[in-house]
Amino acid sequence: MTTKLTKRLIQSAKSKLRLVDNSRYQFFDVGFHGDKYLLALAYVARTYPQVTCISCEPDEKAFGLAVKHTKNLPNVTIYNATSQEFTEQLSLKAEQFFERTVLFWLDAHGYGFEWPLKEELAFITTVFKRGYILIDDFRVPGQDQFTYHQYDGQVCSFNYVQKALNPNVAYKLYYPDYDECTSRHHPLMGWGLLMFGDSTAFDISDINELKIKHG
Repeated sequence: MTTKLTKRLIQSAKSKLRLVDNSRYQFFDVGFHGDKYLLALAYVARTYPQVTCISCEPDEKAFGLAVKHTKNLPNVTIYNATSQEFTEQLSLKAEQFFERTVLFWLDAHGYGFEWPLKEELAFITTVFKRGYILIDDFRVPGQDQFTYHQYDGQVCSFNYVQKALNPNVAYKLYYPDYDECTSRHHPLMGWGLLMFGDSTAFDISDINELKIKHG
């Protein structure tokens, strides 16, 4: 049986992941998850069986359920680890992906603790040569219909993470630009799609902020 929460998570995955051609990329799902059973990860793995999907879940019980939900998906690997432990494992065991284009999904920043978001972005943009980074719960400038996460002076926004990005890499930042809400129970949640690639020099303050229309 598919719950309303499950449907919302899968619909969220579909609407965001259609922005890029996932068949060409690896998929790393990093961070503490609102999607604690990794249903969005399972959706990606089933839809793109040729793509390597790697994720982490720190909670022991949720990890067990996540493994159960993805046990028939041979392209999925899940670590029972925090985001910080997960990125350390990637640095040791995922060297074959460093030169490839990777799609990262960073999610669930609003759980009442100091976020690892800056550390995640610093690691990704320094170690990996190119890729796409989807940041959920992100503040969308000038689009008040989108909610975003904030905690103890931390606002999930580009201003918050800007200095964590590798300054020697080129970036483009895409935001949503629509007001249709697909859920009766949940507000529109902001997000940002950060595309990064190798470059000899780049001024992050000049990042190109583009808008993406719904549909």
